[in-house]
This record gives sequence, C-alpha cells and structure tokens, in this order.
Amino acid sequence: MVLELFSTILIDGAGAKVKKNSDKKKLKEAEGDPEKYNQIVEKIEQRKKNGDKFILYLFGILIVSLIAFN
Repeated sequence: MVLELFSTILIDGAGAKVKKNSDKKKLKEAEGDPEKYNQIVEKIEQRKKNGDKFILYLFGILIVSLIAFN
C-alpha cells in the first residue's frame, strides 16, 4: 500500500513537471492576447488548488490509517 502511494505521487509529480513545461510554452504563445493569457493563468491556478487538495486528502487518509492500525 505504501509503495503504491509513493509510486502514485512520483507519477503525479512527473506529470506535473511535463504540464508545467507545457503551460510555460502556452503562456509564451499567448503573450500578445491578454484574454487567452488570463485564461491560461486561471487554469494553472485552479490546477494548483486541486493539487493542494489532493495532497491534503492523501495526508488525511495516511493519518487516519496510522491511527486505525495502531
């Protein structure tokens, strides 16, 4: 179970790095269009918020499972 969680986190981290590079490229392409630029920035911020929630849920599940098994 622990290895599955770590592998999921590692895969998610690698995917996030690829997505970050893709976002940088999109931002450079959208520099002349402020509306498109703002949309991309909003999507990036929303993804960060969702990622933070995901980490909090995983941490909460970890704490609950540690308490339950001890």
